[in-house]
Formats: sequence, C-alpha cells, structure tokens
Amino acid sequence: MPRRTIALVALLSLFSSATACGGGRATREDCRQILDRLVDLELQERGFRDPALAARWRAQAEAAHAAELAACEGQRIPRTALACVQAAASSEEISHRCLR
Repeated sequence: MPRRTIALVALLSLFSSATACGGGRATREDCRQILDRLVDLELQERGFRDPALAARWRAQAEAAHAAELAACEGQRIPRTALACVQAAASSEEISHRCLR
C-alpha cells in the first residue's frame, strides 16, 4: 500500500475511534498533528532527514488531504491517541494502534 494511502487510511480511521472509555473531539490542530506525524514517519522510513523537505511534504499533504482534515475536525478521539501518535515508531503503528 503506498505511504500516502496509509496516511489517508490512518487519518480516516479517526472516525471510528469513538470509544466507551472517553475522550474528546478532535480539533483542527489535533488532525494536523496526526497528519504531520505521518509525514515525518514516512520521510524517516524512506531515509530522508531534511527539515526543509519535511516542511514541504507537510504542506503538500495538508493541501492534498484538506477534505479529510476538515472531516476529521470534531470527530471523537480517544484521550491517549495524540500521545500515542507522537510516540509511534511507524505509520502502521498509528493506524493500527493509536487511532483504533
């Protein structure tokens, strides 16, 4: 599965993250943090470490997934999801563990 698709799937999986154990509603900044972390992990997995490239990719991802970011805002998100996203070692970990 292409990395961009993984990022999109992970972001969309936020919609199914409502849990009985609580949480809150995702803000636009929460959604951007998730997408930014996915971009950072994708670059790391490909061996890129250039901060300028990361900034450019984040801007491109935000533009490409503007509709998903807008739809993400206001969705239920588990309390621990953002901390998990920041600690994740791979994009797959985000989609399979953090946002479930």
